[in-house]
Amino acid sequence: MGVPKTTKVILDGKGLVTLRPNDHVATGGEGSIFKISDMVVKLYLNPEEMVKRGIHEKIKLLSKLNHPYIVSPKGIAKSESGKILGYYMLYADGHPLSRVFTNEFYQREGFTKQHASTLVDRMRQVFQFAHQGGAILVDPNELNWLMQFSKKDPEPRVVDVDSWAIGRWPATVIMPSIHDHHSNVFDEKSDWFSWGIVTFQVYTGIHPYKGTLDGFDRSDLTGRMKKNASVFTPGVRLNKAVRDFSCIPGPLLGWYEATFQKGERTEPPSPFDTGIAAPRIIKVLHVTTSKTGSLVYEKLIGFTNDPAIRIYQCGLALLKSGALVDLRTKHAIANNVNANNEIVKINNGWLLGKIEHGVARFGFISEDGMHNENFQFSLNAYRIITYENRMFAVTNQGLTEIKAVLFGSKIIVSSGQTWGVMVNSTKWFENFGVFDAMGAKFIIAPFSETSVAQVRVKELDGLQVISGKAGNRFISLIAVNKQGDYKKIEFTFEKDYSSYKVWTADTDGPELNLTVLPKGVCAAITKDGELTVFVPTNGTVVRIEDKQIETDMLLSNWENTVLYIQNGEVWSVRTR
Repeated sequence: MGVPKTTKVILDGKGLVTLRPNDHVATGGEGSIFKISDMVVKLYLNPEEMVKRGIHEKIKLLSKLNHPYIVSPKGIAKSESGKILGYYMLYADGHPLSRVFTNEFYQREGFTKQHASTLVDRMRQVFQFAHQGGAILVDPNELNWLMQFSKKDPEPRVVDVDSWAIGRWPATVIMPSIHDHHSNVFDEKSDWFSWGIVTFQVYTGIHPYKGTLDGFDRSDLTGRMKKNASVFTPGVRLNKAVRDFSCIPGPLLGWYEATFQKGERTEPPSPFDTGIAAPRIIKVLHVTTSKTGSLVYEKLIGFTNDPAIRIYQCGLALLKSGALVDLRTKHAIANNVNANNEIVKINNGWLLGKIEHGVARFGFISEDGMHNENFQFSLNAYRIITYENRMFAVTNQGLTEIKAVLFGSKIIVSSGQTWGVMVNSTKWFENFGVFDAMGAKFIIAPFSETSVAQVRVKELDGLQVISGKAGNRFISLIAVNKQGDYKKIEFTFEKDYSSYKVWTADTDGPELNLTVLPKGVCAAITKDGELTVFVPTNGTVVRIEDKQIETDMLLSNWENTVLYIQNGEVWSVRTR
């Protein structure tokens, strides 16, 4: 794997720091990002060219934009000889905004339309503050935003601030998906149009110029933007996964329609502004079949006022209240469980792993729920991931497997094998990771009962992975490119993960509604009225039409049984 070299830099006002390979976070665009303590250092790939552009003067201007939601530069980074190499800023963490668009995020994190309005309003405050300071954001696409939600109080963080236009430094690039094609300049009005594109997706989960519309190809986003042919156009067809537009406060909904459909360019109202509500826009659902009876549905649990928010493939469902329900007995076996906790099946019960203040802690829940135990064993870690019935902790040393062994009647939990991983530059999902080695991407995937693979995947170079799921010899993920195009990419591996086959297709957004069963069968819902069942290793694909299938059924599995959550209820689905 390619890794960065150890580099010593001097930070204005901070002094000399050493950037080591393990501090590397990502490489792309014009620079490489390193994390050290509570700071992030950006080193330009071509610092000489950046100096010619006067970037150090621009950084000084941008450093005056002090706002809690803006990750602005704090000072210049230089070599020991005084050569300008880049700049530094405070470290910001959070959920990628693209993930906030998804129904899975709303369900699992308890994100509501009230949370959405708070987030959207705070993003609006960022634009107002920047404009008052003489700056234009230019390219505030969803990849340049993070959202902190640890206390259920959504706070945005805007990054890549050095690309803003300010003073004599003009705009340079913009993602086509947020570009105002009715303007030849970048100004406050074009900024507000871009704000509208991104925040509309926070509410509804869909780009305002997507969906199916007669006369336009599904991929012709630019053509529809130029024609003002938005989702407000009569005849547009949207699937059930799109959240109803009534979740948007009336005055702001009216502003969205005027902006996207009529070409008006004004500053938007706050989501909390009061006024006469705009007429409710009714979605047209895109159901492709009238067939029914192809599938068998069975309701497993559904508790009034306590919806299910997550299914664990070991046979448990987590409710909003924190109750953990055994799907076999339908009884609660634990309480106060967090949605970010991970669980696997072990002897006579389940092993639970969680992160508390940077420490991985573990507990046991017996099958009857009568015996719960917290183990003394712990280790410093960033997160827990699972693969089937294997559990891992992400530590400074890499990916450490957690072992639970039964000695007589006592369970002993300990560290197992550790696979070396550069933690800061690896982005983790539920059961795999994507490692950025100076712009070259690798997949890190547990497989079999004792192995972890690290596979070079050039298909991900230049892309940002948003979501993904892994299973037996298979990984499906959603990634977005610099043009704002979302791609579904699927990898099917050989038994030893030494090589793979890849399949790529365009998709409307970051939602990935798919589950991977241990036996290697996958189920997916990509459009209303159709369940796709496929076996990646042999190429078998079966599409089952049934009008009861809807895209807001969020798929999961209990071992080799396909489950889904819809309206807070857990159901199973199978063929007849």
